[in-house]
Amino acid sequence: QASGPVCLLLASLLSLLSAVSACRLWKLWPLSFIRRKLSTCEQLQHRLKHLSLIFSTQKAQSPTQLMKKANMLVSVLIDVALGLLLLSWLHNNNRIGQLANALVPVADLFIGTLLFTILVFLLPTTALYYLVFTLLRLLVVTVQGMIHLLVDLINSLPLYSLGLRLCRPYRLAAGVKFRVLEQEAGRPLRLLMQINPLPYNRVVHTYRLPSCGCHPKHSWGSLCRKL
Repeated sequence: QASGPVCLLLASLLSLLSAVSACRLWKLWPLSFIRRKLSTCEQLQHRLKHLSLIFSTQKAQSPTQLMKKANMLVSVLIDVALGLLLLSWLHNNNRIGQLANALVPVADLFIGTLLFTILVFLLPTTALYYLVFTLLRLLVVTVQGMIHLLVDLINSLPLYSLGLRLCRPYRLAAGVKFRVLEQEAGRPLRLLMQINPLPYNRVVHTYRLPSCGCHPKHSWGSLCRKL
């Protein structure tokens, strides 16, 4: 009895957020530039569409649409759980302070190397500066690429359908097969009908959610050319 009003309230709030995000103010520079560059804005916009479909008061028109809504709900819940785990990990043992303390020596190395190269103009020092910060930049780009791929995997993988295929394979059937139990002359033929479950690759192909486009912005070819 409470699910209907709750979904109606959440759908109203989500429509209000959609109206705010579609405001012309966000299309002005530099807000439009920042919005295009931040992957967080793209992820929030993608999740807003998911939540609008999940909390819609209209019933699913087909089993495929129902499965799509269930997959989106599981994806959102996993996204929230991973975010809470990350926040709790950063909060425990003052890891945010540890990260800040790790960045201070890097800044000191940058200032010292910059002043040294300006004053002395030594080629080995300049080469070492570029080598160190190129490796750091490659490390950051690699981690960003892995996070982008993980986000895209969580957004598009039909986790609910895969769980349903694992626990209740008869709910996702690809057909039926018959096996002869008893065949005697003068007596009725007894057959056993069994359900053929849908293979996992077809489950992923059939119920896969549309990707949000959170792919890494750098390819190995572009990184090599920039190096």
